[in-house]
Amino acid sequence: MKKIVQILFSFILLLFLCSNVSQPGIYNSGGMAFSMLFSEDSLAYKKVQMKEEKIYIQLYKGFAVVKGIYKMVNTTNEKLSFKMGYPINGIFNGGEVDINQVKLDSIYKFNVKSNYKELPIDKSIQDESENVMTFNNQNWLTWQMNFAPKEVNFVEVYFIVNTNKAQVAKGYNRKDINTFIYLLESGSVWKQPIESGNFIVELKDNLKLEDLDGISDHFNLKKYSKKNILFGIKTNFSPTPKDNLIITYFNTLKEFDFEKILNNDMQLYAAIDQLSEQEIPNDLIDYEVKNPYEVKATALGYLPMILTFIVIYGPIFLIGILLFLLIRFVYKKLLTKNKT
Repeated sequence: MKKIVQILFSFILLLFLCSNVSQPGIYNSGGMAFSMLFSEDSLAYKKVQMKEEKIYIQLYKGFAVVKGIYKMVNTTNEKLSFKMGYPINGIFNGGEVDINQVKLDSIYKFNVKSNYKELPIDKSIQDESENVMTFNNQNWLTWQMNFAPKEVNFVEVYFIVNTNKAQVAKGYNRKDINTFIYLLESGSVWKQPIESGNFIVELKDNLKLEDLDGISDHFNLKKYSKKNILFGIKTNFSPTPKDNLIITYFNTLKEFDFEKILNNDMQLYAAIDQLSEQEIPNDLIDYEVKNPYEVKATALGYLPMILTFIVIYGPIFLIGILLFLLIRFVYKKLLTKNKT
């Protein structure tokens, strides 16, 4: 009897210990977020519109290179001055389900230009505010932006991310896989809508489209028949977590020297500049995507169902055992009494 109670107690304790482990999402992925509005800049909130964004992504085995070009417009007759920035890492909402999470790894070799002039970058500590609290992170790469009334400003950014440390989780199932994320949800702080977004993904390092495990399905993606390039478009949208671009691809590399990659940043940025200068071809073909959150079921994946079953039916099972033992005890007593 004592052993049965110990087993049931162990299962209930395991349930509490494992409850957070089953949080679905993507963890330690290479990705980015692009935002503004810290508490001291509240007067500039929703006055600048991101009219256009062009995002170029080159996927390599273990990492990705990103170039972003943003057309920003001061929609007011005021002079505006505020900080823009990227959280170095953080936790965001996902996109597949409400409780989904995305945990970002760091970004590296970050460069930013405003109207084609390079800007100084600060690593700073920023307190959370109502508009940045979802980043769950106080370490930011920030730069100062100044807008004249009605000014149009082109912001260019370059950076490299490590995609090799990611893990996709669904329930208690896991898979280790290269993962890249572009978080459009961070664009919700700008004056809405974003009028147009172009997303170009090129596979490098002998990667092919067949090496893509999954990719978000809301970009109307098309492929170029002659190269391993995907083109996606969004128009007149106000980004939410469901608009995030998520790509899972290739296998996790066991031996991967990311520091060596970072030493080649100038060559990598030259390559992505070439991609950004190419015109979108006319002979594009529809591309069928697969769910990037999909994870094959394993024996461990049934653990939540088992634990739930134990919590719901465990007390009934325990009462049943106690009744059985009580009846058996009474029966033996009566049997012994009759024999005497």
